[in-house]
Amino acid sequence: MKITGIILVVLGVLLGILGLVAPVIGASVAVGKVNSTDSTTYSTAKVKYLNQEKLIAAVTANDPNAAYDTVNLESTRVTKAESGNADAEKQGASIFNTVSVNKLAGTDTVFTASPGGEAIFAFNPSDSQLINCCGAGTRAIDPATGQPTGDWNTNIDFQGVMPLKFPFASPQDTLQVYNGDLQAPVETKFAGEVEQYGMKLYKYTQSIPPTQLPGKPLLEVPMSLAKVAVGVFAPAQAPLLDSLPQDQNVALYRFTSQENTFLVEPLSGQIVDGQLSNKDTARLNNGDVDILTVAELEGQSANVEEGAAEIKSSADLLALVGIATPILIGLGALGVGWLPLDTAIVDNSVVDALRSTTLGAVVSKTAVVAGVLLLLQSWLLLGYDVMRGRDRDIKRLWLALRAWSAP
Repeated sequence: MKITGIILVVLGVLLGILGLVAPVIGASVAVGKVNSTDSTTYSTAKVKYLNQEKLIAAVTANDPNAAYDTVNLESTRVTKAESGNADAEKQGASIFNTVSVNKLAGTDTVFTASPGGEAIFAFNPSDSQLINCCGAGTRAIDPATGQPTGDWNTNIDFQGVMPLKFPFASPQDTLQVYNGDLQAPVETKFAGEVEQYGMKLYKYTQSIPPTQLPGKPLLEVPMSLAKVAVGVFAPAQAPLLDSLPQDQNVALYRFTSQENTFLVEPLSGQIVDGQLSNKDTARLNNGDVDILTVAELEGQSANVEEGAAEIKSSADLLALVGIATPILIGLGALGVGWLPLDTAIVDNSVVDALRSTTLGAVVSKTAVVAGVLLLLQSWLLLGYDVMRGRDRDIKRLWLALRAWSAP
């Protein structure tokens, strides 16, 4: 009896440990798969932009349209998950290194007006909030080679949700998502659900009013030339220059306004598809009137299907963790729960093995403990999201209730 008692105590301890560890391992595997997956995404865009080399000729000809070129672009973004960063491991951060290169459509020629860039993002792996650590920063792309070049700009205050990936269990609410142009978080609103690529996706939208970009002036020209240029491109704004010192150069700063849409797989937070509509203009410092248009862009994701299939695979793995809860409890109950003696299920060979053998009892108890802990974890997470207003979908809440009540 003593030996049997000791064995039962040991088994009980092992069951408790396994029950505690199993949910964590299951969730960690799913989260780790998403945050450690390299990816390559593609997009296309039509861009009308100010060619500064043609600016003087356009002013001379009194023809503002002569200063603009229109091109079609193909962009490739390669994102790699970095490991082995001691600072990141210390802070529990994930690291993404992403390189984006813009080329003229159908060619290997890098678009010199906007060649792309490289960025390192450090972020919290669970909620995708950016962290200022671990070498996070940006640098330029060399238009001649299409490769990253130059010094890193690490003097950036990274805040908000990482722009490459939304949080796990993305909320039906407004998020603050980092915008690389503004180097600041931007309000990104939940705008409903859509069914695409075999998945239910969340639609988020950004609407950015004209906002001055950080950095040096876009153009700086003598007052005399500025007056001539404004007379051609924006004659109605000529009086603005009269209020400035006439013996100094005129500095024009870049402003951007954007209307962006993201389709996000809500379980994994991965961006499946998107559209961008940007307009950049030049204004006086802190100005509220456009002097000239710098660029207009209409862009969208390309070759989405392959990436969408990989995202669906990641989402299915996360969903499996949730589905495992009622399955584990239900299966475990067959071995340790009460069953009517006159039911045919008692005669099933699998059920009999679960109920009449030591191994079956261990498996059943382990399944129940792990399932209950997963269920408790899910309750706490969902309750936290509901109390914070992050989950307002009544249909999803009823579906969760039915799934959790099944066992």
